[in-house]
Amino acid sequence: EAFAAGTFDPLSVLLVEAPDILPRRTPGLPDERFARGAVPMTKQEVRAVVLAKLAITPEDVLWDVGAGTGSVSVELALAANRGQVYAIEDKAEAWELIRKNRESFHAWNLKLVEGRAPKALEGLPPPDGVFIGGSGGELPAIVEAALTANPHARLCISAIALETLDAAVKALTDHGITPQVTQLAVSRSREAGGLHLMMANNPVFLIVGWRDD
Repeated sequence: EAFAAGTFDPLSVLLVEAPDILPRRTPGLPDERFARGAVPMTKQEVRAVVLAKLAITPEDVLWDVGAGTGSVSVELALAANRGQVYAIEDKAEAWELIRKNRESFHAWNLKLVEGRAPKALEGLPPPDGVFIGGSGGELPAIVEAALTANPHARLCISAIALETLDAAVKALTDHGITPQVTQLAVSRSREAGGLHLMMANNPVFLIVGWRDD
């Protein structure tokens, strides 16, 4: 769009090369495509459901709070390719992973915000959708900050502990939002000798809600 609106010398030449990345067919990129180190990462199947629950549109502004490796941030940035994604993360060991994954997928509409939420959320553009993958015990304050920025933001909170599930339900209920809770229990095959066994991942709860009024 910027080039189309510009004026250039008639002898100018523009060369456009397609990036060398995995063709995107559906949400839920393979886990092995991401740099991750020892930082926790939201798995492929969960990422796909998160994007569905948040109902991403191409122009959305999105927050990924507790971004970790940035795997969800990348998926959000690819889905909202005409929008903007903010990956909020307070752990220094994760910052370089987020940058590497952003570069690997050419997700240049993804901005890293180095800091701890909710303080790090101050000044960010109001979000259309918010994924909270880690809260550091500040979940109520993070939900408050998101809904203050946009009372109609779509919220999706992930939890593996029952205590976090309870806190997420309460945080939404306290704002007059009726939460929808989904439990994902994913098993993957693993080779063992000449056989294949199913190995279970930890169950994950996704707590979703927004205001309809």
